[in-house]
Amino acid sequence: MDEYSDSDWNWDFYEELVDDVDENKNMIQCISCGKCVGDCPASKVTNFNIRKIITKVLRGDKSVLKESDIWYCYLCERCTRVCPKDNINIPLLIINLRNESFKKGYGPQYNDLRKYVEMSKRFLTSGVVVEEPLGDKLPQERIEELDEICNFARIKYVFKASRSNKNRAKRKK
Repeated sequence: MDEYSDSDWNWDFYEELVDDVDENKNMIQCISCGKCVGDCPASKVTNFNIRKIITKVLRGDKSVLKESDIWYCYLCERCTRVCPKDNINIPLLIINLRNESFKKGYGPQYNDLRKYVEMSKRFLTSGVVVEEPLGDKLPQERIEELDEICNFARIKYVFKASRSNKNRAKRKK
């Protein structure tokens, strides 16, 4: 585990996120046990590590808004279910960070978005991201909620565009 001195911490970014979404104040309770990362389907197939993201936020490092990591979370809430601390809502934090990223004009990079779309499509259609299921499939209600999030993020549009490009390529052959 990394060691930090008092001068490494800057609470401004944390306070901005708490001002925006009050529930984010609970991330300060994180004890960096790693259960969230160990149970996370996104961390199995990407470099996604919510502990690192929380540490950056608490240190005031806004570079997290430019990085790909916040776009790899599936918002599946597995992290929330295994967290030994109450009321740390990681999916809500991720949504808040994504919104802040858009506000600052960053958003996902095209290659990151393509990878995210592929993983999300697999997740939404089968409830899993990797070939071997990591546990029970998501309830239909959660899948529908994630589908709404994807609609908001225009991911359905990307699915349609990639399908029509593939169809055009097949017709040309």
